[in-house]
Amino acid sequence: METPSVLYVEDEEDYQMLVQRILGKDGIPIQLASTGEEGLSALQKIKPDLLILDVNLPDTDGYSLCQKLRQDPEWRHLPIVMLTVRRRPDEWLKGFSCGANDYVPKPLDPPELVSRVRASLAGKPGRRGDPTCLSTRQGPEYLLILAAVAGNRAAYEVLVQQYKERLMQSLRASGKSDTDAQDLASTAFIKAYERLHQFRGQSSFYTWIYRIAFNEAYHRRRRESISFEEITGRDETILPASLAEPDRLEEDLSRKVLQAHVHHTLSVIPKPYRQVLRWHFIRGLSCQRIARRMHIPPGTVMSRIFRAKQLLRQSWQRHS
Repeated sequence: METPSVLYVEDEEDYQMLVQRILGKDGIPIQLASTGEEGLSALQKIKPDLLILDVNLPDTDGYSLCQKLRQDPEWRHLPIVMLTVRRRPDEWLKGFSCGANDYVPKPLDPPELVSRVRASLAGKPGRRGDPTCLSTRQGPEYLLILAAVAGNRAAYEVLVQQYKERLMQSLRASGKSDTDAQDLASTAFIKAYERLHQFRGQSSFYTWIYRIAFNEAYHRRRRESISFEEITGRDETILPASLAEPDRLEEDLSRKVLQAHVHHTLSVIPKPYRQVLRWHFIRGLSCQRIARRMHIPPGTVMSRIFRAKQLLRQSWQRHS
């Protein structure tokens, strides 16, 4: 298999050396350019398979350079990954609107950088749409979602940052307490992350997350409102006698077996995932509170909860 060629346009020497070392260890050699002008010249000489582009350059900015390349038929389909310390949603959306395929935030996480570069070389982030054809359905927000679907956790954190407070305001306006609004919003973003591959862009992401949140609120209200009398129709004689007088010994034994099973299942899950599971589902902490305690972004907490649920399900099935 032919080794891919990668060009990295970056003016800071520390990052040049760092990216060279990270990708070099993974068998991906890179060529360097320090300015936008040098980058354009190197593109003609190298004809790379991928361009890694810093946002802040001494003679231009990454957005302008990316947009210029997308207007040139020769570079219209070149995968472009942007590196930036900027995490504001409008800046990420600006990058995607200029034609970037993916984003990697600074400071760099080596496995994440390798993963994003490999995914871009494989054409994964933009597989549902050409970033040079930004229709309403395949605009910058849709490309941001595609990046998240392809495994870019920071991209999903940007979506959380963009819409979390707006969603909570809508929930509060519907009569939810601040605590309930926080919990419903966190649950909605977790469920949206789990189903992100189903998003097709027929509506905005906010409309989608809004529907998930209010659907969750509706079903919680239904679960809370169903009483014992409603189930029995106020006629307890319809219940089997075994429900009225349970076998206490059998119940205690079953509970002990179940507790042992649960304890063993949790014990095989890596500690970071086990901790978020306990804090979120047992102690009832919101993703925001867990994020503050662990000093990590809320989006990372949600991705850990999602992964923890997968590990828990796999472990439970193996030991059932």
